[in-house]
Amino acid sequence: MSKMTLMEKEARQTPGLVAQQIKKTGPILADLAKRLKKSPPPFAVTIARGSSDHAATFAKYLIETKFGLVTSSAAPSVLTLYKAKMRLKGALAIGLSQSGESPDICEVMAQAKKAGAITVSLVNHPESRLAKESEYVVPLCAGPENAIAATKSYITTLTALLHMTALSSGDSGLVKGLKQLPDSLEKALSMDWSPAIDILKDIQDTLVIARGYCFPIAQEAALKFKETCSIHAEAFSGAEVLHGPFALIKKDYPVLIFTEDDDSLKGIIDLARKMKNLGARTLLASPKDEIPKKMLKEISSLNLPLPKSVHKLCDPLMIIQAFYLMVAQLAVRRGCNPDAPENLKKITETF
Repeated sequence: MSKMTLMEKEARQTPGLVAQQIKKTGPILADLAKRLKKSPPPFAVTIARGSSDHAATFAKYLIETKFGLVTSSAAPSVLTLYKAKMRLKGALAIGLSQSGESPDICEVMAQAKKAGAITVSLVNHPESRLAKESEYVVPLCAGPENAIAATKSYITTLTALLHMTALSSGDSGLVKGLKQLPDSLEKALSMDWSPAIDILKDIQDTLVIARGYCFPIAQEAALKFKETCSIHAEAFSGAEVLHGPFALIKKDYPVLIFTEDDDSLKGIIDLARKMKNLGARTLLASPKDEIPKKMLKEISSLNLPLPKSVHKLCDPLMIIQAFYLMVAQLAVRRGCNPDAPENLKKITETF
């Protein structure tokens, strides 16, 4: 048996860290919820790059569906390079960063604070510059993350966003789901996705398809294919892929598909069926019992197992937890080092 990579070891730490974070950040997020109720923001802006920006897309779906607030992803260069002055008074500004030290992210947060925004940072290092520029600091509690490819810090960021949403919206069902989330993530670690490695070990490119809350997970999976396995992967919405990208679908073309049990499910099932009928190899991840077994055989070349859902908003976290283990092992199978990919470093400084 080959030695476990640092990336996989860190991914396996996630369930316990999520439990710690939920307990520790409850009072901070409850205080933020009171502030947002007292001073409802007119809109929200997220500030992030890389994996954290995929988490920011998750925030966009949560904030827009739960609060009806238009949520935009900041383009840091608008402020740092072009020196624009943004009107952010009263807005909710959320900075997401594992290190909290990227100069452009910190500068945008500083400008948001100066403009009168409600500033919130989700950071793994509470003493970082980004944290110091924020009124509310939500620690990720992920501990040291030494593998270049983020895993546990990404999932703990999603957890913090779910917890913020649950308390600010008064969603008791989501609060209950979060209590069960650590156990659900632990079960996801035991799911066997190894058959996917045999399909993906020699490929050069692939698509990752999802909709809604799972789309940011597809973005993250596509990034991990690139940085750990040197596979050119692109994430597409199940709606967008039917346009130009659908021309890529052909016999034996591998497609990774993530599903969630909401109004997007029927469309994703129909799409998977179309792809399989064209000869594509559809690798489909869905929570246990979400799709009937008979239908799974019609739409999936390979079913990637997951535990039973504890809450539909928690499902994306289960999916990426299981994916991280598979992609770390796939990287090794392809002769890559997922802990230290070529040309990359842990803290990326952009201006």
